[in-house]
Amino acid sequence: MNAMLPVSILGGALGPGEVILILVVALMLFGSKNLPKIARTIGKALEEFRRAAREVSNEIMKSEPPSSAKPDHKSGKPETENDTGHGKAG
Repeated sequence: MNAMLPVSILGGALGPGEVILILVVALMLFGSKNLPKIARTIGKALEEFRRAAREVSNEIMKSEPPSSAKPDHKSGKPETENDTGHGKAG
């Protein structure tokens, strides 16, 4: 087996050679002083995106109504106030 698995990006696969080439080109373009700053900024942006996605997911889970309606044994439908005779018929 191959010791390094290819990295899948946008449906393609990058092997270790391609990853090293990309890192060398990034180092030449941005320089050794700016590369850590860029990586830190990207990391912070990704963390902020993940946090926002978690918050949205949590809000969606909170806003979903719980299924507290009891199913009617005859029809399998949830009972409403009018079905049980406790509410007023309109």
